[in-house]
Amino acid sequence: MRVIWAILLASACTSPETTSSKEAVSLSGTITRSEVRIKEKWRPLVKINSQRPQKTPPFRVTGREWKIHWKNKGAGELILILYDAKNPDYSEILANTSTPDEDVVYLTGKGQYILEVVGKQPYEVLVEELR
Repeated sequence: MRVIWAILLASACTSPETTSSKEAVSLSGTITRSEVRIKEKWRPLVKINSQRPQKTPPFRVTGREWKIHWKNKGAGELILILYDAKNPDYSEILANTSTPDEDVVYLTGKGQYILEVVGKQPYEVLVEELR
């Protein structure tokens, strides 16, 4: 019985259907992008570890790219609102969750910003820019 399974397995692996003319997809672009991300230097701008609502003082972003890593540590609503410090009427909601969760939001655009965090359960927020 083992011989029959071995023959069937060998024939299945070498059948013409499995060796079609599909071209192999090169992963070099993906690997290169990952390698670049590893070598990048992120500089912290704002770090919040709290369990109460708050607004940051204005912070300046001078890098070409920046990110906000947030983590909601408990059950309860967490909302992140980003304001342009020079035009406070402009705002954007970056996160709105009510369950324990975390994510990273990547942004571009130099300038001065204010981040408002609405939450009453433990949370963490880290703003970093690419240097």
